[in-house]
Formats: sequence, structure tokens, C-alpha cells
Amino acid sequence: MAEQYYSDTEIAALLGISLSRLRSKIYQGEPLPARIEIPGSRTRLWNKEDVHGWLNQFKKQDALVKHPSQMRTLKR
Repeated sequence: MAEQYYSDTEIAALLGISLSRLRSKIYQGEPLPARIEIPGSRTRLWNKEDVHGWLNQFKKQDALVKHPSQMRTLKR
């Protein structure tokens, strides 16, 4: 059975930030994927499906490139 959760360290690496920056984002209430915080434990778990769903909302579509015949020419 595959792992269903990421650790804080794995999330930080996935987001390309340091572990201390991740902790700072959590403390400051910045937008992050949903996480599981177990009462009485410092361990946080991040559901992989939730994380990838959250990341997918930031996908950008490539701009359509016009054919050169459709582009305006600038007057000089």
C-alpha cells in the first residue's frame, strides 16, 4: 500500500521552501493545503490527494501564440 500522507519535510521540499519557511507560513495563516494536526502531537500529516488538488488550482494555461499573419505590425 502506497503512503497516503506527506510529512512537513516532504511538503517543504515539494513547495521549494525551507522547513522553517513552511512553519512560518502555517503560523501566519498563509494559504496552504489542508493538513491533519493530531491532538497532543507535533506531527502534521498532509493528505497527498489534498495537496495535489490544492496545487492544481494554480496551473496556468499557456497563452495561445498567434500565427504571424494575425499579428499587428508596429508603425515606425
